Amino acid sequence: MRGVGLKVIASRIRDASDVFLFTHEFADGDALGSMVALTLYLQAMDKSVHAFVPGKIQSAFQFLATDKLLNTMSAAQAAVQIGAARVTCLSADAADIDRLGEWKSLFLSGAERLVIDHHDTNTGFGDVFAIDGSASSCCEILFDLFKTINPRLINTRIASALYAGLVADTGSFQYANTKALSLVHGAQLIDLGALPDEISRSVYESKSYESLKLVAASVAASRLMYGGQIVVSYVTRSMLADSSALDEDTEGITDELRRIAGTKAVVLFKEASDGSVKVSLRGKYGFNVKRIATTFGGGGHLLAAGCTIKSELGEAEARVLAELDRYLGPSRT
Repeated sequence: MRGVGLKVIASRIRDASDVFLFTHEFADGDALGSMVALTLYLQAMDKSVHAFVPGKIQSAFQFLATDKLLNTMSAAQAAVQIGAARVTCLSADAADIDRLGEWKSLFLSGAERLVIDHHDTNTGFGDVFAIDGSASSCCEILFDLFKTINPRLINTRIASALYAGLVADTGSFQYANTKALSLVHGAQLIDLGALPDEISRSVYESKSYESLKLVAASVAASRLMYGGQIVVSYVTRSMLADSSALDEDTEGITDELRRIAGTKAVVLFKEASDGSVKVSLRGKYGFNVKRIATTFGGGGHLLAAGCTIKSELGEAEARVLAELDRYLGPSRT
């Protein structure tokens, strides 16, 4: 682990009275599980706590009561509180400060800024940070943190949120980031009350019909390149409109595309509403997609990374493919 370690983070949290929580934009299961678990745990510690998640929250995680626990304070209210009290700001699962989106300035306004993360591209923003790139998920790190502070405060709801994040980031313990300790942590969380069948059903079997239409459209638009090693696809604004899907419904498309036999990586280009292009990359068999993402100012993990390119779709594709040429050769057929 890089940074101060969990004992120091635990001490800072014990000393705090008002805590604001933050995570990354386009929050996934690990980010949302982290926010819910932290909110509930800090409430159990009798802290005043508010969690701020950029953008729209995925409906698949409403079973964790995200609508009641997250984004419960407006930006104006938060600005008043952070100006009147000594507020500790804690970021979880965000690889860099810009990923906090519209809440970045609020995080920076904190009297103390803490960072907990498992992305090894995180250089350690904030005043105090603890980064463990070997952890499968941020929720795994938080589980250790909670046990360091007071394990008796981990109830069924907190265990369920942590388990949801662990399952989401390991692909139900299928991905290469699954370690023996991940399985041990999963078992411990089940012992604490997490129900694996209900959580998996909520995360993986609660998609809307519109989201499945969007997946179908993206799969139909995909093509194999570099001798079948790379699958490339798109989600355009017109595809979203035609399927009546939402931006959050793009989650899971890369998981479908990575099922294709013989491929080493998936590159998914998503047109954002602000005119930029979000690039999601997933690798297989050790193919390093993080090196692609970091070239364009993004980050992530060896086999799961992403970046944002401020250009139209065609230019973004050309730039990413030019980078892939460096590793796979100029023949794209």
